[in-house]
Amino acid sequence: MLKIMLQQMIKRFFSRTIAPILERSWLQGSVWTWVLAPLLWPISKLVWFTWRLSRASQKRTLPKKLAVPLLVVGNVYVGGVGKTPLVIALVEHLQHLGLAVGVISRGYTPHDPKEVPSAQAIRPKLIDDQDKAFEVGDEPMLIFKRTRAPVCIATNRFLAAQHLLEQRPELQLIISDDGLQSSHLSPDMTLCVFDDRGLGNGMTLPAGPLREPWPRVKGLHPSQLAPYQWVMNTGANPKIQGFNAQRRLAPVLCNALGERVTLQSLQAPSPQSIWALAGVARPDMFFKMLQEAGLPIQKTIALPDHAGMEDYLQALAFDALVVRDDTKDKPMNPEGIDRLVLCTEKDAVKLWTLMPQAYAVGLELELPEAFLRALEDALKALMGTHLGFSNAQNEDIILR
Repeated sequence: MLKIMLQQMIKRFFSRTIAPILERSWLQGSVWTWVLAPLLWPISKLVWFTWRLSRASQKRTLPKKLAVPLLVVGNVYVGGVGKTPLVIALVEHLQHLGLAVGVISRGYTPHDPKEVPSAQAIRPKLIDDQDKAFEVGDEPMLIFKRTRAPVCIATNRFLAAQHLLEQRPELQLIISDDGLQSSHLSPDMTLCVFDDRGLGNGMTLPAGPLREPWPRVKGLHPSQLAPYQWVMNTGANPKIQGFNAQRRLAPVLCNALGERVTLQSLQAPSPQSIWALAGVARPDMFFKMLQEAGLPIQKTIALPDHAGMEDYLQALAFDALVVRDDTKDKPMNPEGIDRLVLCTEKDAVKLWTLMPQAYAVGLELELPEAFLRALEDALKALMGTHLGFSNAQNEDIILR
């Protein structure tokens, strides 16, 4: 337990102190780029060389194909770029077409050392309504809650997909939330997601934000052999050539008590203090969207991505011992604080276990018609023969 707590302390220090400085240095035009990039560039090259040498020495066997088409939604810019809202939008669109869609995800180990790591994050686990987001991951749980599609998590995404098909043999298509750099998957389609940061300074980790070079280098990952490959921008100011999705806040907010309010109604002055909380990769974007919607936010609380229970308890001034020992599932609100808490849907799947009266602000993503036509054309080819042909865009994103 002491070792786990020490690891968590180091992780928290890195995420709250070192990571923000690194992230600023990754942005194009940042002063920190000139300071840190020359120091980190040799490390990036060493990591890259070591990785390529390791790949070259391994026996190059491609992962097995699944019995149904596989679409991987991933990224090369490290961190949150809007993959999960995009997966949700895709699942909902395909369900509307009448397709039986399943989702696979890696899941993750909780940040809180008091929350004992579960084997569910290692062995395939099909998420159900009894699961807790702290145990199986906030993003997989959010996808499950929003779409009601079957969602399976496992460290090895191929095993997750196999388990999903065993439990749901009626599925016609599987979408992987992340996994573009996975050595376990051999997808038929890939969708690489960018936000308005584009490629940042264009360097690979740690000197820059990229998991791999862009354009992608052929032969590094099985996903680069996918017959159909596309790029999707989720930011307001796209910097990469590809399709552009439009995102906006949902007009109606809800909480776990079944209460609903509109964004418009929150624009009016209120005796309640409005707090905004976000434990996502880019909390500033959430706060900015709320402010642009005209909401008088008195306080913003930025938590680490995939925040643990302790983060929420500290941020909202709960007594951790009381909540944990006596009233874990009881609605909580510290006395004397009259506030209305708004959070992202990703936070809500965890925060509602502590504060069901908090309102989740949904994010709606509108997919471009041109992309949907391209996707449906690919599916028509894949559903019949499970074979496809490279499209013209592959030449733009794969360096041969």
